[in-house]
Amino acid sequence: MLCQWSGCGKIFGMESSDAVIKSDVVEALSRDSRFSLARITVRVDQGLVVLSGDAPNLYTIQVAMEVSGCVHGVHGVRSELSVVNPVKKPDDELVRKNADQILRWSASIGDGKVEVHVESGLLTLDGEVDAYWKCRRAEALMLDVRGVVAVVNNIEVVPDLEPQDQVIAEDVKSAIERCSCVSRDAIVVDVHHGLVTLSGQVPTLSSKRQTPCLAEAVLGVKGVIDKLEVCQPA
Repeated sequence: MLCQWSGCGKIFGMESSDAVIKSDVVEALSRDSRFSLARITVRVDQGLVVLSGDAPNLYTIQVAMEVSGCVHGVHGVRSELSVVNPVKKPDDELVRKNADQILRWSASIGDGKVEVHVESGLLTLDGEVDAYWKCRRAEALMLDVRGVVAVVNNIEVVPDLEPQDQVIAEDVKSAIERCSCVSRDAIVVDVHHGLVTLSGQVPTLSSKRQTPCLAEAVLGVKGVIDKLEVCQPA
């Protein structure tokens, strides 16, 4: 599975050498009990951390990227980790039933409008929800399902109310302004038919991950495109 968070190569404060960054990332991962069943190799190139190896599930891969991204000096994380299924791999129908039950028991998703399909461990979500954060939540729930090696999210967002794009943009800007980790003035918010595009600069990789989450929860948002960069201001 290949995924990546990245910035423009600059961060606030003194930059760390690749060797120091690698040492800190390895220590952070080795001291975290969530990675006891994972075999992860760390490479660093000019502040970009590359994780390779295998993990027991997609959730572990996601958390490994988050933990690595919090290390000082890291401006991007790329995952080349893959999911290794247990010796007795569950069949696709069992995986589908388990995933479907998880969604149905979810207080925010469980209305029966999301369908699950599984083929060779590839889980696909179809259907519709009334808020973009629910779409993201449904996907997140699937990351820890045994037997899932990848997730394709085809859920359509159909809001009960559809505010004008200008209203959505102002609400997103207000949400960002209330957050102490980023500056509203450094972020450009563009909205077209409910699709939010975020661009500009943020001080850390953590704030780059958090800012789109603020937009996801705004009423009327149908999707979020993240073009933010982690940069040191001039």
